[in-house]
Amino acid sequence: MNLKALVIVMVIFPLSGCLDTMESSDGSLRLATTTSMRDSGLLDALILEFENLHDVDVEYVAVGTGAALQLGMSGDVDALIVHAPEREAEFIEAGYAKGRTLIARNSFVLVGPDQYSTTIDDAFSLIYEEERCFISRGDDSGTHSKEQDLWLLLNETRGLPMVEDANGYHPSGSWYYSIGQGMGAAINMADEKSCVTLSDRATALQFQPDINLQRSEFNDSIMENQYAYLIVDSTNTSSSILFQEFLVNEGRTLIAHFTINGNYAFFVD
Repeated sequence: MNLKALVIVMVIFPLSGCLDTMESSDGSLRLATTTSMRDSGLLDALILEFENLHDVDVEYVAVGTGAALQLGMSGDVDALIVHAPEREAEFIEAGYAKGRTLIARNSFVLVGPDQYSTTIDDAFSLIYEEERCFISRGDDSGTHSKEQDLWLLLNETRGLPMVEDANGYHPSGSWYYSIGQGMGAAINMADEKSCVTLSDRATALQFQPDINLQRSEFNDSIMENQYAYLIVDSTNTSSSILFQEFLVNEGRTLIAHFTINGNYAFFVD
């Protein structure tokens, strides 16, 4: 399948409606997950194995972390798989979940026309100073949150001015595009316009055979990407707990051995 054709535009408002047909029960699980879990292919592999082991039907919607957390707050899903630890902590502190279970990790990477063999701070500084075309998801996702963290770091360490508006915290300039869409759309646009974008490693690996962009990986701790499972307290069901047990047992092995184009895409502790 040509992944360049996989451009999915998610509209936030009807998200709850797409799950209303399946009510919360012990024989079903309504899951909100990040687009990277879906686009990598890992989510479907996990759900298939889980449904083969247990008599539970899993229905999921793949959105940015911000939208997933909103679905949890409204009780429209039973559980979440998200990747924004600080926002997850706020979700827990507000009483929407009892805790988070770390299920996998990888890293954030840059995808663009050039290879970066520097620190992420130096790479973002170069992008800023040379006004290299940059595609931002701008969708309140975990990846978008990480991108804003990196611009904030650049402001703090280099004193480079930023703006804060409806698109978040970012540089100003016509070279910066905020598209309000998912990871697949951002990578496709970056490829078409020869731009740079921030991606989770798994989605970059999935798209790379079909694009003319290079992947740059960094050792900086800020680039770590943690995926966590949260059970929504208001709709807590035995299926939510069963899926959590699966993720840290049988699912753990599946995650550790999951590859994309011959590359391990996720890691477990």
